[in-house]
Order: sequence, then structure tokens, then C-alpha cells
Amino acid sequence: AIRIDDAREYQRIVELLDRIMPGMSARVKLHDKPYPIFEEYGVQAELDKALKSKVWLKSGGSIVINQTEALVAIDVNTGRFVGKTQLEETLLKANLDAVREIVRQIRLRDLGGIIVVDFIDMVLESNRDLVLRRLVECLGRDRTRHQVAEVTSLGLVQMTRKRIGTGLLEAFSQHCQACADHGKAQRRRR
Repeated sequence: AIRIDDAREYQRIVELLDRIMPGMSARVKLHDKPYPIFEEYGVQAELDKALKSKVWLKSGGSIVINQTEALVAIDVNTGRFVGKTQLEETLLKANLDAVREIVRQIRLRDLGGIIVVDFIDMVLESNRDLVLRRLVECLGRDRTRHQVAEVTSLGLVQMTRKRIGTGLLEAFSQHCQACADHGKAQRRRR
């Protein structure tokens, strides 16, 4: 179905479909409820979640995404995730859990330019290599051109990614006049 929250547009689309695809106009539905269409289908809640800097992971850890003009910094935190056995194993699981969400967020938000990821420090080099390999593997599914560098001496993973278009933050926010552009104020959808 096609859901439309504007009565004039609804009528225009129904008339167009009646002319070019008779019978299909029955699939067009008018949203005439007193609350916004984005709230009806949970779109606003998902947008709100996607625009926050902190993203919770299934394991209880989190990633924090900070976007500036020059680069994107992503920090991985264990949060509530403490694991059941050794600390190194817990850190590895938290980092591997974060990799999938980091790649998802990079694609969802269309993050680009220089991206620096601060994974949780691990003692074993084999674990650091595993996290880096998993990151490269997950990014391999991203058709956008990217390049991942080796882990720095500080334990940071540096990468670059070409931006395709306008990211979520730019598309759904506006410059904040109250704080002289030191922050963002979210635009509300109808």
C-alpha cells in the first residue's frame, strides 16, 4: 500500500493511477488521523534513534559516534557488558559486536571522509587482528569505495569512505541558532 498524509496529493495520485493502472488506486490509503504519519508507523522513533550519537549494542555495550567537518570519531564502550569469563574474551566479544553495528551505522548515516574507530584495547595481537579482519569483511559488503588502514600505535583503526549523498544528520537537522552552530537541533517531520 501507499500511505499519504496530504488529501490533495492523495486525490492526485488516485486519479493518475486510475488512468494508467486501473485497480491499483485501491492500494493508496489516506492517513487522516490527528497524529503524524511518521508516528503511526514508527518512522519518527527510528529516525530519532538513528540521529543520536550513542547507539546501544545487543550485548549491553555501546558505540558513540561524533561527526565533525574533518572526521568521524567512533568510540566503542563495554557499558553493561561484563561477560562471564576472562576480561580479554569479554573485550573481544564487545569489539566484534560493535563491528557489525559500526558498519551498519556508517552505511545508514552515509558517514564519509576520515573515520577513526577507537575499539576497546585488547592485550592479544591476534584478537586485534581478528577485529580488524571482521571490520574489513563487513565493509566488503558496502559498495561505497572505502579504505581501511592498519591499527595505529594508539590502537585506533583509521579508514576513509566516500560519501554518496547527504547523510542522515544533514538531511534531518538544521543549524542551531541558539548555540551559534555548536550543536544541532532536529527538524520535526509532519
